[in-house]
Amino acid sequence: MTAQVFGGDGHTREQHLLYLAVDELRQANWQRSKDGTKGRNRPKPLSPLARRPGKRTGRTDLQPAQVQQLLAGLGPAPTTA
Repeated sequence: MTAQVFGGDGHTREQHLLYLAVDELRQANWQRSKDGTKGRNRPKPLSPLARRPGKRTGRTDLQPAQVQQLLAGLGPAPTTA
């Protein structure tokens, strides 16, 4: 049995490579399917490396243009030289 210490996520490098290969095959098959041509029911990645980090928090009733205007008004954080 191989020690699973690579990356600290409990998966070996070999397992990560296998997960990514399976994800690519699933994606390719999906693209050729009826669902893929219509852009629906995209397969979820099996690999923990392919999952998007972070998660969405909060909610707003503002329109996207209003959010952009609000963010533009805040501007970048001031820097001290």
